[in-house]
Amino acid sequence: MSRSTAYSLPALVGGQYVLSAVLSETADTILYSATQKDMRREVVVETLRPSLADDPVRVHSFLEKARVQACMSGGVIAATLELFHADGTWHLAKERVEGVPLDSMVAEGKQLPACDVCDLMQMLCHICIGMDIEGIAAEPFHLHYLYYQNPGFRLRNPALGGSRERTSTRRVLTAAAAELLELVDLCSPHATELCDVLHRMQHSANWTPLSPIYYDEELVRLQHYFCDSQS
Repeated sequence: MSRSTAYSLPALVGGQYVLSAVLSETADTILYSATQKDMRREVVVETLRPSLADDPVRVHSFLEKARVQACMSGGVIAATLELFHADGTWHLAKERVEGVPLDSMVAEGKQLPACDVCDLMQMLCHICIGMDIEGIAAEPFHLHYLYYQNPGFRLRNPALGGSRERTSTRRVLTAAAAELLELVDLCSPHATELCDVLHRMQHSANWTPLSPIYYDEELVRLQHYFCDSQS
């Protein structure tokens, strides 16, 4: 079995998931594009490398991440569908998020109205506040985890097993503020005000545990401006 793939593709796993392509890999897992035959829908399947299936530490880490992601799924976050054991290892089936990845939009020079970016930033504030409350660890922020669906956004599940670090929210929101600035259409209404908030989030020297709530309130006020300009 090679380092790059656990299966000769296409492959049927768990009786109903047809794996078709490798999307990404880590040292422990492989993420596949797949079709769930019974439900006739496109999904992704994350697989623990079979070579690690007898390692109790790696298995525990995979299962813990799966269970935490199941608690986080729903709303704007991609759903966790099923955890199952097949072919001697563990697999996690998840919703395949549709839409345009935001990193590709930036690469192509596309931009979004300030009101859309404001909604997205507020969504990220709410997710971070929730993860702080629950003590859920998260992956670092990356634009390719976010998808634009016109209207609205969807997010790949960022939850990880383990303890949440105190600096997690600051790292996520400052990184998001820096990267989302590139998406703001500066000609759209109230773009200047939104960019000011994002700049302050990115460069704040006085970050506290209450900062996400403070910035969320600023974003809510901006949303009222957007509503007023559209009425």
